[in-house]
Amino acid sequence: MPAMKRTILAILACVTVILSACGQSTAPLSEEETRTVMELKNQLQPKCVGRYLIDMPADVSVFGSATLHGVTFESMAMSLKDYREEVDAREKELKGKKHQEGFQYLYAHGPASAPETYYFVHLKNTYGSNLGRIIEGYKWSRGHRIRLEIKASDVTTSEFKDDPGAQQIGNNVPQKTRLIFDLLDKVRGRNDEDIPTEPGVCFIGGFLPGKASNDEKIDVQFVLFGHQDVAVDFYSNTNGHESNTLLQRGADINAMLSEDANGKTIRKGGVDLQGLKAEEWLAAYTTEARTIGNSFYLEANARASGEQEPYIWLTLYTASGNHLMRTHSIEKASLNEAEALALWDAVSRSLRPRPRGF
Repeated sequence: MPAMKRTILAILACVTVILSACGQSTAPLSEEETRTVMELKNQLQPKCVGRYLIDMPADVSVFGSATLHGVTFESMAMSLKDYREEVDAREKELKGKKHQEGFQYLYAHGPASAPETYYFVHLKNTYGSNLGRIIEGYKWSRGHRIRLEIKASDVTTSEFKDDPGAQQIGNNVPQKTRLIFDLLDKVRGRNDEDIPTEPGVCFIGGFLPGKASNDEKIDVQFVLFGHQDVAVDFYSNTNGHESNTLLQRGADINAMLSEDANGKTIRKGGVDLQGLKAEEWLAAYTTEARTIGNSFYLEANARASGEQEPYIWLTLYTASGNHLMRTHSIEKASLNEAEALALWDAVSRSLRPRPRGF
């Protein structure tokens, strides 16, 4: 991650329609720039991210993670045969693991409650204390293998079971195992083009039905196939609200940009989205690839509270490393500033709550 980007991300705290913004005006696109942008905009498709929709170019690679109810979720397209083989292989692997101190490693395993589900309860590590546990859950649904994981602890069967100071830790393995079983019952696989019409959370390759909760974190990155140095990140967190807003952090952002010979603000201001009040800050800077690139940021619900208004952070990067492309492979941005702005305006202004998503 570029140094300037790291600094700005820290300032931004990790995280159309009519534009209400300040900043420099942009010149009309040239014929070639128009052609490049139209090729991207003509293939925009709605993507379900968390409880929101956003339009993205069709040819993208998608990466990300989800943490819901304290459980990490991941999904992969897979045949039922391959799923069963993977679960069998995982069982053999866990049965074969030995703790360095001779402690029991695998505590429980077997089918969960829903069809084509399985679970494991095992030690956190093959070394150190035997207090920590990992609970894994697996499900095959709609052509996807869905894997769930949560950390737990059990002092009652650990080396600290007779230690009065450790008794307060207790045993939350049964409670968290029930949570895994409940989530395995509800979660289902999902193809990328599938847009659910009921309340729930979309994650890559899956969907968890249910009303919004106070423990939902979604992180998705879209990397453009034809412009692999260009990525769009979406992040939402029901527990990630800030004490101030993006524009209120402007003095710090300006200070960082002033340290870069290529650093500048292109545009900033408030943005009215569909059902969302947001702020944006669009900048140019020297990337880690030692070339000029862009970082465009949009933030919504920064100072809100509650699961109905999760903190939202949307970014577009050019000439920057990402999950698909390493920095050393980038000689210059594949989209110039005008092209990046046009793509940003098309993508960012499409962000909206999914109908009945909450």
